[in-house]
Amino acid sequence: MLAGLGVLVVVTAGVGTFVWNSLFGLESSVVYFGVPDAPALTATTGETLYRIDASDSQVTYSVDEKLAGTTHTATGTTRGIAGDIALNAENPAASRVGDIVVNVQQLTSDQQLRDERLRHDYLESNDYQTATFSPTELDGLPERIDDGVAYDFTIAGNLTVKETTRPTTLKATGTLDGDTLTLEASTTVSLSAFGVGPINMVGFAQAGDDATLDFDITAVDAADFDDSDRVAAEAAPAAAAPSGTSPSFATQVKPTLENSCASCHQAGEAGAPFWELTEAKDAVRVADGLALITKSRYMPPFLATDAGIPLQHDPRLSDDEITAIGDWAAAGAPLDVAEDEPIQPPDDVELHPRADKTLTAEAPYQGSTKLTNDYRCLIMDPKVTEPTVVTGYEFVPDKNEFVHHALTFRMSADQREGVEERDAKDPGTGYECFGGVGAGGAGLSPSGRTRSSSLVAGWAPGARPGQYPDGAGLKLEPGDFFVTQIHYHYVHAAPPDQSELVLQLGEGDPADYDDVRVSQYLAPAEMPCMPDEQGPLCDREAAIDALTEEFGPSAATIANGLNAICGSTPEETANVDADGISTAECEHPVSAPGKLLSVNGHMHELGRTFRMTLNPGTPDEKILLDIDRWDFNWQFNYVPTEDIELTKDDTIKVECSWDRNLINPQFEPRWITWSEGTEDEMCFSTVATIERRE
Repeated sequence: MLAGLGVLVVVTAGVGTFVWNSLFGLESSVVYFGVPDAPALTATTGETLYRIDASDSQVTYSVDEKLAGTTHTATGTTRGIAGDIALNAENPAASRVGDIVVNVQQLTSDQQLRDERLRHDYLESNDYQTATFSPTELDGLPERIDDGVAYDFTIAGNLTVKETTRPTTLKATGTLDGDTLTLEASTTVSLSAFGVGPINMVGFAQAGDDATLDFDITAVDAADFDDSDRVAAEAAPAAAAPSGTSPSFATQVKPTLENSCASCHQAGEAGAPFWELTEAKDAVRVADGLALITKSRYMPPFLATDAGIPLQHDPRLSDDEITAIGDWAAAGAPLDVAEDEPIQPPDDVELHPRADKTLTAEAPYQGSTKLTNDYRCLIMDPKVTEPTVVTGYEFVPDKNEFVHHALTFRMSADQREGVEERDAKDPGTGYECFGGVGAGGAGLSPSGRTRSSSLVAGWAPGARPGQYPDGAGLKLEPGDFFVTQIHYHYVHAAPPDQSELVLQLGEGDPADYDDVRVSQYLAPAEMPCMPDEQGPLCDREAAIDALTEEFGPSAATIANGLNAICGSTPEETANVDADGISTAECEHPVSAPGKLLSVNGHMHELGRTFRMTLNPGTPDEKILLDIDRWDFNWQFNYVPTEDIELTKDDTIKVECSWDRNLINPQFEPRWITWSEGTEDEMCFSTVATIERRE
């Protein structure tokens, strides 16, 4: 789906103001359909200077794409192109081609959804608005150039996209016709080589890694070049003609948007950076995208399948709802309400817990791109001086793009000294904590239960705020505090982050509340290289050594320990089939009996499927959670509709599968095992239960 990116990058001044806020292109977004500045050449003796005319030039990408189940070739075009050519017609080998600068933010195809996702997620065109091809050598030119004759030659140079520069050669055909020079050139680039792919939005869009870039350039004699108009025409195709009769927006489309979309896409909510839905005109603006993304069932997101137990808050649309949106869009998205008609979620939808306490670290944490996977523990102290109960929580990432996940642990008062000692020894806010957040100590609750550090809350992309049922909560004793372990993943930047932990507190005596407990159930991950992959890190021991160097000794301890816990060895667990699929499983006794509150699965970016089963292979077997197409961006806590009681005699089995084909082809082949890096993998799950007071 996307490649025109390929064209050229060096951030240049004078390109204009670029703001990107929306996956669908909100009115508050500005896509600059203009011509960038390019370094000017000066003609020398024997040369004629030609300047690219953006009004009659374009760059087009082509890439194989599977979009919403349909395989085809996607193309997109930009007219924002600038550069100079100094042609020596008598001695063509002495000719020069200056830097060619392209406005990649302007790339436009037949699908707005594709364009905005390309701009935001892959080209990151808010930060990298242009791309640059810097020619270094012309080869194959004739001894002289005659008018009206087409000449084939090559242009070797360096192509820069975002912060990556790669050698690239264009196959070109040039023709001089009086004071006009035309140039047709083409090359094939690898998206992964430039850090802009391959694109994979599980269940919706996948693209090949190779993209063809075609340059269709017209350059005119610089002496005749009119620079008064610096705006390039948008390369959007003509809109399709309305199909005719349309469903009613007021009675057939709006209710669906309010019930299944608005709660996430209201201003300030998780989906708003991609598409903000507050008024009817917001839906009109992206009607074709709404039709496509709902027809594919990529939205609304809900990964659990019907193979598992029934779950609450299922936002999936019915066939009739999907058809109504598609027919409305095809008819031209007519409105039978005012453009500013409010689109609001139902009144009974609680979006956020009450913010009785908002906790942060003492100062923002400043990471560094020198440490790609950074595990930082931040002390967040609610300063409770009497028994307290938390009835709702929300982790709010400050720099969402860089926060991979967060785990919040409740710490007992006697652990404070050890934690603060670790904090003091580590420069900056918080302390490095791969492999563990605690520092010894274990307090006792009034009931006499040992209370060492315990995982109580988590966040990953797509996670919703936590709201406990009436009469249940997370209990805190005087002096208890939280440590939140945040996994930061840095690539091109590392901005300061001050994420928040919002708490809603219960009223009345905490002793009157049932206690919420969170338990973890894991399986190992051992993915050897495929037969056609070669490299030193395909040896597991070498891969573990590399992880140990990056994360410390606990990397090996965790990977090996999980195999031991699950009664296997790494060699027994390791598997990969001819299609690149690896699997793992592990069965555990229930560690926190009580009423089942929620279940959650967690893997990284190679995840394929996840399943959690209660009492597998018995008459009491229940599939608690089944996901047949993993998507890292949507990691929910799923809540059952029925009452399920877990006992100490029950067992829980977790099963995960991964796809090695999802590995970035630019990465060195290696054995992948359980570890904390985004490029590593996990089979991790949590189960929340309510322990009744009696």
